[in-house]
Amino acid sequence: MTLNGGLDALIQARKPGYSLEQAFYKDEDIYRVEMDKILMRNWIFVGHESQWAQPGDFELFELDSESVIIIRGREGVLHAFLNVCRHRGSHICLEAKGTAKRLTCPYHAWSYSIDGDLISARLMADDFDKSNFGLHRIHIQSLGGLVFICFAEDPPSLAGAERDLADVFDMFGMENLKLAAKRQYLIEANWKLTVENYQECYHCAPSHPEYAAQHTLKVPPAEYDQYQTHMLEKLEVCGLKNIEFDYHDDLARPGESGYHYGRYALFEGIKTGSKTGEPVAPLLGKLKGYDSGASDLMVGPFSYFLIYSDHMVGYRFLPVNKDQSYCDVFWYVRGDAVEGKDYNVDDVTWLWHVTTLADEEIIVNNQKGVNSRYYQPGPFSEMEDMTDRFVRWYLDQMSA
Repeated sequence: MTLNGGLDALIQARKPGYSLEQAFYKDEDIYRVEMDKILMRNWIFVGHESQWAQPGDFELFELDSESVIIIRGREGVLHAFLNVCRHRGSHICLEAKGTAKRLTCPYHAWSYSIDGDLISARLMADDFDKSNFGLHRIHIQSLGGLVFICFAEDPPSLAGAERDLADVFDMFGMENLKLAAKRQYLIEANWKLTVENYQECYHCAPSHPEYAAQHTLKVPPAEYDQYQTHMLEKLEVCGLKNIEFDYHDDLARPGESGYHYGRYALFEGIKTGSKTGEPVAPLLGKLKGYDSGASDLMVGPFSYFLIYSDHMVGYRFLPVNKDQSYCDVFWYVRGDAVEGKDYNVDDVTWLWHVTTLADEEIIVNNQKGVNSRYYQPGPFSEMEDMTDRFVRWYLDQMSA
């Protein structure tokens, strides 16, 4: 479609409580608007502070046509630089990650310090001022050890999340984590279908037998409340606080990024999300035992975390293009845990690897159906309330 009012008409035509029209999942013009109005304007999770342990440690982040160098500077500060040489635009870093004493463009050898200053430019005119040609920066912020970037000149504030989630970060020792594993899953579907799928558990019972055997979110409300009450009775003795915040993006305070935190029950006898339900790593932070619970944490529209008592799983959903998306999964354990002694990577990653593979299949099948000329938006169930909220927020952003 050519937009010329077509996007506004599609937004206005959306029936409340229903999924999106086909064009939102297939149209290139709409995807370009999404990049400008949503992907470039919101915070994106890129990793944990511990992944850049020493000055010069860097890792690239890629989104659509953008490439970002995330690097630890000389004074220990994390920087986010666009991977674009200030000479003629070449990518500077070609490796996905590493450690560098300086950043040197492979094209004409312009060289930058790890703090982004241009320090060498061969054979330029005498009046050339290197101080005007440092690397372009974008916003980067750490939240309880979790690192986020945003391309916007004036990004939404994370102050509310930093304040309200302080106890959460403290009790789980979020600043004292380390990456146990990271995997990227390429999904042949529009990025919104991956986010919509993660937001609801209506599909959990039929699609995820491994997950459904341990997590209570898929049971009817009355039964869920019983499990929840029993878990809440054990929180304090296990070193946990009963904390809940629900400033999802559609409810966020003006000028702030949305966030959510809440803990929900696992089935009785299940201590963590693993193949057996038994612990796979040392307890996190200040925890003293297993409450048979898991916490959902969300920051912004693309980044989600599931915090068990002994490890944390992070999810990030982003587009490759309008037809493909990446699901990046991060597994974190306590910072002093030793691989092979305190944890085994296969044990830590098993549950959410098999669950993500199943999600990939159902999301791709969803896209195939959406591609049909006979597709029509369908009504959300009561268990898809969060998906409906995401769709409403998305349409508000697209019409802004």
